[in-house]
Amino acid sequence: MTLQDSTTLFAEANSAFVDEDYSRALSLYTSLIEKHPSQPEYLLKRAAAQAKLGDHKRALEDAQAAVMFGKGNADVVAKAHTRRGMALWEMGNKQEAKSAFEEAERCAPDSETVKKWLARFKKELPKTAATNSSQFTFSSSAAAPVASSTTPASIPPAAPYLPPAKIRHEWFQTDSFVTITVFIKNVDPSSVSLTFTNRAVSVTVKLPSGSDYMLELDPLAHEIIPGESKYSVLGTKVEIKCKKAVQGVKWGTLEGAEQGPVAMVAGANAADKPTYPSSAKKKLDWNALEKTVEQEKPEGEQALNALFQQIYRDANDDVRRAMMKSYVESNGTCLSTNWEEVGKKKVETSAPDGMVAKKFEI
Repeated sequence: MTLQDSTTLFAEANSAFVDEDYSRALSLYTSLIEKHPSQPEYLLKRAAAQAKLGDHKRALEDAQAAVMFGKGNADVVAKAHTRRGMALWEMGNKQEAKSAFEEAERCAPDSETVKKWLARFKKELPKTAATNSSQFTFSSSAAAPVASSTTPASIPPAAPYLPPAKIRHEWFQTDSFVTITVFIKNVDPSSVSLTFTNRAVSVTVKLPSGSDYMLELDPLAHEIIPGESKYSVLGTKVEIKCKKAVQGVKWGTLEGAEQGPVAMVAGANAADKPTYPSSAKKKLDWNALEKTVEQEKPEGEQALNALFQQIYRDANDDVRRAMMKSYVESNGTCLSTNWEEVGKKKVETSAPDGMVAKKFEI
């Protein structure tokens, strides 16, 4: 397999992972590892796919192999220990997981993801000495590590893993932002923990069932500006807006390396944008104003409410009376601006097609 073939296959695997086709991603990562068994980046990606499929034992083995093959690269080793810690946590070995994250902290003391996990351990684990790290043996005939046949007495048996219901995420972009939407309903904002770095986004959501949903996007296809990135928790989703470090760059993929040349969003170059004549003494940056309006534009139910508020604010007294009367009398199922019609009779409740309106009785 040539370098170009490997790059293409890796991009294809990353794309499958982002599309949540974890089985296909796992198969593609495995094909890469068969040709390049000592490449820690491939091992870490396969570990992530295995974790998504609930196979935390194999995810742990791949992470341990990445620790060995990544020696000399502190960033890679830190990621490998982080992945080890996540796998151990899911297997119920929380003290072992804590030790793995402490190893990651020694390699990458500024990692926000590691800091977040260690803070979690301080809250959830008693202050006891950590046990020794998981023990593995390495076969002389194979590059990848395998778990030893005997389990140390200090490691408790693995807890059964119950994967949460499949949670979907999607992404889209403008010339300024990449927006990632995670579709989880009725999330308590205090249960959402999110970390931005220049090339990564880490999301953890405490689900009502008590389990955790985790989304690790590392590395992102391009750099972002952490200080200008943000997220919001809505009724049906968690929306994450990552500010592009280079405005106008068109991301071909969300995570991993770009495949092919990097394109620019049409009209993103300020030099290509038209200027407009004005008699005003103070020159206005209309492009900046347009971006502000675009960023603040409401969506969904918020946009609908904003429209109603605008109609009410700009209306005359008769239109306002019609809107209030029709909305209240119809129990929120009708909104009319015609006072001549609404003022003559009571506005009845009008249920949507396929539904029946029933009176609520206490």
